[in-house]
Amino acid sequence: MRSSHPDANAHFGAWLSTLPIATGHEFISRGIHWLLGLSSRTIGLFGGVVLGYATLYGVEGFGLWRHFRWAEYLTVISTSLFIPVEIWEMIMRFTPMKLLTLAINVAIVAYLVYLLRAERAPEHEQAPVAARSASTTRT
Repeated sequence: MRSSHPDANAHFGAWLSTLPIATGHEFISRGIHWLLGLSSRTIGLFGGVVLGYATLYGVEGFGLWRHFRWAEYLTVISTSLFIPVEIWEMIMRFTPMKLLTLAINVAIVAYLVYLLRAERAPEHEQAPVAARSASTTRT
């Protein structure tokens, strides 16, 4: 991480090393060193992606809370967004865990689509019945 204050990285690194999560965990230590080496442009890009996802999930959550039908479709779309990333990850370096993750995600999307179609089917079946009952009451 490059900042306008040259000592900021050293102070930030020293502060992170005092945190209890940073002691004895090699993975966390490597992650901290990787974060400290990021450019401000990369940090801005990550921030934009995180802000985009936060906005997407906020809108989706509000819509589901208010029982809007469009939010259910947005849930399917947002869940599907991970599938291309998982396929790319499997192509780059295949592991059985990545295959399992992809299979679970595809199953979740398929289940969500099934639920949407199952909820929509009764609406279409009831429409002709309502139309028939309305026509019999007119005569």
